[in-house]
Amino acid sequence: MRTRITLVAAGLLVGLTGCAGGTVAADANGALPVTIGYTALGAGYSDLYTAQDYGIFAKHGLNVKLTRLNDSSQLVAGLASNSVQIGVGVAADTAAAIMKGADLKYVAMSEPHYNLEMWASPDVKDVAGLRGKKVAITSPGSESDFGLTALLQANGLQRADVTAVFVKGVPAEVAALVSGAVSAILTQPPNGTESREKGAHRLAALSNLPFPLGAYTVQSRYLQSNREVVKRFVAAEAEALQYIRGHKNETVKSIQKYSGVQSTDLASYAYDFFLDVWAKTPAVDEKVIKQAFDEAAANARTTPPPDVSKYIDNSLTAS
Repeated sequence: MRTRITLVAAGLLVGLTGCAGGTVAADANGALPVTIGYTALGAGYSDLYTAQDYGIFAKHGLNVKLTRLNDSSQLVAGLASNSVQIGVGVAADTAAAIMKGADLKYVAMSEPHYNLEMWASPDVKDVAGLRGKKVAITSPGSESDFGLTALLQANGLQRADVTAVFVKGVPAEVAALVSGAVSAILTQPPNGTESREKGAHRLAALSNLPFPLGAYTVQSRYLQSNREVVKRFVAAEAEALQYIRGHKNETVKSIQKYSGVQSTDLASYAYDFFLDVWAKTPAVDEKVIKQAFDEAAANARTTPPPDVSKYIDNSLTAS
């Protein structure tokens, strides 16, 4: 049974239709300020890390502040409060908000696949061996929540065949696995990968499964008032997605810096893993966004919109 997506309060959803401010002014250096919120600890958002660390945002005239949100459910809340102007995370959360009345647009995408892998205790030999066992994941509605269901179904199991244990982040997942409180965890590298040093082994990788992740979202009103900001961001994102593919050493350093994992080997492992996950261009894949709406509708037990193209603005990619 699918877990219900966690939504923000109705008042925040209403606020999304009108709380974005007017046109932002350039700072003293002529750069346009923007706060970007991202929703997970790990290597997945290396496009953001490297764009910040190696001057790609600055090159495109942006003064960017990166803000890590506690989980994907905070993405809509951050956009509603205008504490972030561009948010990136699981598209099913923003799709659910749109179906509740939020006026949002998808403007870029960095990860159209799951960026997860499962690490398990030595006694679990395959995914089928998870039957009747506990698996630690993060919050309801998170990528790991959806990923657990997808992985089980791909291996002939149902969600009810395991017990999902929600914890407060990747360090808590690793601790639960090491202590024996759970038999497996589902995380993005390199953070969960460190459990191999404690005797765990990689049970599965989900990078071959499509998933609406890494979806960059803005309020429509903000986009109308600050199209130049978003246009510059999308251009910087396009450059960053190419940069990470040609600059492994630099990207590994940023992964270490932002993920908190000091091991160069682990960060390098994560980089190699994500080469199969990262998009090559920031264009939003309509099929993947439709998947997000289908997922959100299934959880809400409602009907998804027949046409999702109106929630996507790919014109910035081509401009």
